[in-house]
Amino acid sequence: PELSPLPVASASIGQVYKAKLEDGTEVAVKIQRPDVIRDIALDLYISRTLLPIYKRVMGLNTDFVGLVDEWGAGFVNELDYVREARNGKLFLEAMRSRGLDAVTTASAVPGLCSGRVLTTRWIDGERLERSSEDDVGRLCGVALNAYLTMLLDTGLLHCDPHPGNLLRTTDGRLAILDWGMCVEVEKDLQYTLLEYIAHLTVEDYEAIPYD
Repeated sequence: PELSPLPVASASIGQVYKAKLEDGTEVAVKIQRPDVIRDIALDLYISRTLLPIYKRVMGLNTDFVGLVDEWGAGFVNELDYVREARNGKLFLEAMRSRGLDAVTTASAVPGLCSGRVLTTRWIDGERLERSSEDDVGRLCGVALNAYLTMLLDTGLLHCDPHPGNLLRTTDGRLAILDWGMCVEVEKDLQYTLLEYIAHLTVEDYEAIPYD
């Protein structure tokens, strides 16, 4: 396999390289930085130690320890590339089963993924925010529809929709990348959100505080 000498993208926990498999398939290979779990653990330990002191000195009632623990769970989940591959697969299956073919993602390559290495199909395209194509407005609508479907229907919500993760593909579809940071929305919360939206739609503002 051929691997690009320099990363094509870089983030705090990993770097992405473009590669070509022996059969000619172009792929993206995301490799986790060495010892990143140690750095995250140290940051979380320091935060859990100092924030209660800050809370006491400032007279605040925020549950900082609970907040740090929630962050920590998210960070640790984001380090599991096998989980990320699974999230992307579930998203793609959910969108296909609902006929939402205008949105896609980079599917993982079987047998070439591990906890610290994620290999996905390469997607040709450009960042949606930088595209000058006429269908950008339509693809923004596709993005809104996809996220509402995740939030209110499938329950697996992509939580990292920054511009670098939203691409316009060369065939005019929306590609949502990077499935490391996701949450599962419970059914009770989905029903509550639906009630909230329904009350907003019919302008029943008095009912909203009880949703």
